[in-house]
Amino acid sequence: MPVEFAWDNDEKTVVRVVATMPWNWNDFHKAMRRASFLLDTVQHDVDLLIDLRQSVKLPAGALGHIRSLGAAIHPNNPDRAAILGLDKSIAGPLGGDEGSYSDGTRLLRFVDTDEEARAILEQWQAGE
Repeated sequence: MPVEFAWDNDEKTVVRVVATMPWNWNDFHKAMRRASFLLDTVQHDVDLLIDLRQSVKLPAGALGHIRSLGAAIHPNNPDRAAILGLDKSIAGPLGGDEGSYSDGTRLLRFVDTDEEARAILEQWQAGE
């Protein structure tokens, strides 16, 4: 499958979604819907870590689709996501120069490494 998902930690507080070439937005959104079933198995908040580092080029319409990614996919999922490896040409117009995008409802944080992503996720889960 071009877009896969799995628990990213033993505590089941993070789901990692990984897109590998070739993929399209239909593949991605289907995987996100399937990933929501993982959240049915827990009774606590679960954050999303979206890994785009294996994507050479994003499919057309990236700006609109990226904006939608922070929307909760399940009641256990806050309106936020950390995104690894988003191309600067896409992240920039979304506020990527500051490392984040927020529209008042959802929050996206753009990071380059797993370490940065884990630090942000730990802050969110600590309630900061």
